[in-house]
Amino acid sequence: MDCYLCGAALSELDYCTNCGADVSRYKKICYTSNRLYNEGIDRARVRDLSGAIRVLKECLKCNKNHTDARNLLGLIYYEMGEAGSALVQWVVSMNYHSERNVAEEYLNMIPADKGRQETINTTLKKYNVALEYCRQGNNDLAVIQLKKVISLNPGFIKAHRLLGLLYMQSQDWEHAKRELERCRRMDVGDVDALLYLQECQEKLYGDERSQGRRHRHREEPAAVYTRNGSDVLIQPVAGKEPLGLHVFLEIALGILVGVLATWFLIIPGREAQVRSEESEKTQEYTKQIEQKNSEITDLNTRIRELEGNVAKQSDLIDGYSGEDGAIAANENLHSAVLAFLADSGGMDVDQYLSRITDDYVEQSAPPKFKELYEYLRDHIGGTVGESYYNNGMDAFHQQDYVNAIAYLKKACEYDPNNDDALYYLGVCCYESGDVNQAADIFNDLLTRFPDSAQADKARQRLEAIGE
Repeated sequence: MDCYLCGAALSELDYCTNCGADVSRYKKICYTSNRLYNEGIDRARVRDLSGAIRVLKECLKCNKNHTDARNLLGLIYYEMGEAGSALVQWVVSMNYHSERNVAEEYLNMIPADKGRQETINTTLKKYNVALEYCRQGNNDLAVIQLKKVISLNPGFIKAHRLLGLLYMQSQDWEHAKRELERCRRMDVGDVDALLYLQECQEKLYGDERSQGRRHRHREEPAAVYTRNGSDVLIQPVAGKEPLGLHVFLEIALGILVGVLATWFLIIPGREAQVRSEESEKTQEYTKQIEQKNSEITDLNTRIRELEGNVAKQSDLIDGYSGEDGAIAANENLHSAVLAFLADSGGMDVDQYLSRITDDYVEQSAPPKFKELYEYLRDHIGGTVGESYYNNGMDAFHQQDYVNAIAYLKKACEYDPNNDDALYYLGVCCYESGDVNQAADIFNDLLTRFPDSAQADKARQRLEAIGE
């Protein structure tokens, strides 16, 4: 034992031989602290954990620097399933004495075992959920949570005690007694558990004990003696009459009345109570199901919204990618510009421009794109139109009307004033059997070029068609 002022070793004297301080009371406090610590050890050995916690707290009140007492208190808390309280005591112990302290091993023990740490966290969460259910009056759900807690941490005494209380509230005395006896086996000094257990035993065995008590009956005298003057009259006491048929009938009638009263009075009330409890439970479960269904509906709505966003993004990506997308159109326009600048010829430029769809140019293309596109078409229109017209006429002479129609349509697109291309386009349609299309083309020619050399031929064709 060291002096609290100078730190020197103390002798048997009541003062410090080094600094002269009075250490008589200090010694008494230390002796009391050590006595309480030894008592805590003895109580812990016989599993009086509640009593051990009580005396160890008194020990720490006398000497808060008693490291062994604080470490033992943490071990008892850990044994009772209260890992949080145990960690608090070990951390405080390390703050007081950080060197050669066994609390460091205890603190490193839990993080090293990941499974044990996860079990402790899950146990505390489920226990708090059970407490919240108890505050809300959902005892059935609280019982379920506490059973899960006990399965994860069988040594959690508070969980056993709370589960016993819930069983007592529902008048399930057998299960309550079983849980409270487990508490008593783990902590023989748990006063609360002992009181609850005593109440359970009274509910379970109180009626049997009261029925087992028998009062002693006085022996009735065989005769009654009375005095009349000088004479003594002896009057015998009438004995019990032998049981007859009417006695058995009365007993049977009483039993029948009791059965009928039970059937018509007690059982309906009990059934109504059971139905009421089941209805309350059903309503509670229905509310929970509705809440879950609402959550599921919200999640499904969110999923549909996300799917819609994904579809929009996919359409947007498709608009930029693919053969008809913006990326391909820009690449084709870029290649057409390079071909135009290289004087490769109008057909090479048209090779790239023809890959750009009209829908993209009219609906999606930006103004600058349209401007450049139209510029290139205007500058190569005459040359390309003439090339397509010559190709179309070659195909026409070879009676290849399908390719002739394709070439002549291109010629009309690039050179709308080419009445020859328009006329032979109608002739090709007529020869290929598309009479209606041919009639439309001839009428268009007469409307746009009424004085051209091909107008008379178009009229003759229309007369032959019958229009």
